[in-house]
Amino acid sequence: MKRFVILLVSLITSASLVGCSSVNQAKEKPQLHVKWPFYKISKGNQYMYLLGTIHIGKEEMYPFPKQIKEALKDSQYLVTETDGEGIDRGDYQKSIDDKVFLLENGKKLNDYLSKDSQAYLMERAKEYDVDYQSLQDYKLWYVVSQFLNAETADLSIEYGVDHQISQLANNYYVNDKFLETPKEHFEIIQQAYPEKEADQLIKEIPPIKEAKQQLLQLFDDFVQGKIPSAEDTPITDFEKRQNQIIVVDRNKRWMKKFETYLKSGDVYFAAVGAGHLEGKDGLLTYFNENGYVVEKVIK
Repeated sequence: MKRFVILLVSLITSASLVGCSSVNQAKEKPQLHVKWPFYKISKGNQYMYLLGTIHIGKEEMYPFPKQIKEALKDSQYLVTETDGEGIDRGDYQKSIDDKVFLLENGKKLNDYLSKDSQAYLMERAKEYDVDYQSLQDYKLWYVVSQFLNAETADLSIEYGVDHQISQLANNYYVNDKFLETPKEHFEIIQQAYPEKEADQLIKEIPPIKEAKQQLLQLFDDFVQGKIPSAEDTPITDFEKRQNQIIVVDRNKRWMKKFETYLKSGDVYFAAVGAGHLEGKDGLLTYFNENGYVVEKVIK
């Protein structure tokens, strides 16, 4: 179940995916000392910046350190995974609802679930205070995302690194670029969470207490600089396939774009999920293997 949480959090880039953007207005807390996974990538006179992110966070992580702010000011473009905020806007949202979120041809979620899995989902729905019947029309990926509610762990997408770095880029008048369109992003999620695997994946939804512990552990690991890679945790064949879709294949596509950015003459600041950085198929390895100098900016 831990792997389930890690992989799903790695895909959350928009508040539209989970209802967890509310903010705790409690009294001010001491600032956290975050060991930021922040790198300068260079070859000759060409360079870019790479920041590993977590899509959920806390207010006390900020402000960003001076090195990150100065690097962003030095950049012409901020590159993020997808236009997460754009997903929620106007005509685009209307155009994707039926095709992306809802099951087709009159299908219901229970059509893909055994009686045992239906009972498990009903139990989790009651525990999470989610309307069980309201889930029936939705695709599997959207259903499971409803249970990964960061608010249960006092975390927020508003204070996720992606959202905060995008806000700072707006303040600095840095232009946006995206590695994936919202359509491409949703297609990746659908591939990773197909309905044919629903009977198995529904049972991966953890009890709410366990989910809270896992989310907090994931957050604490990020703060402490413990960045997971695909090799860290033994996983099943199905989870390996998910990891291939969510991490490995995307890294290979992104790497081609990063090399194009580096050759452009402009300075790019890329901010992607920290889980994409480490390991044999991580971006840092790919940069090293292709002759780039990888320098950690904040030691």
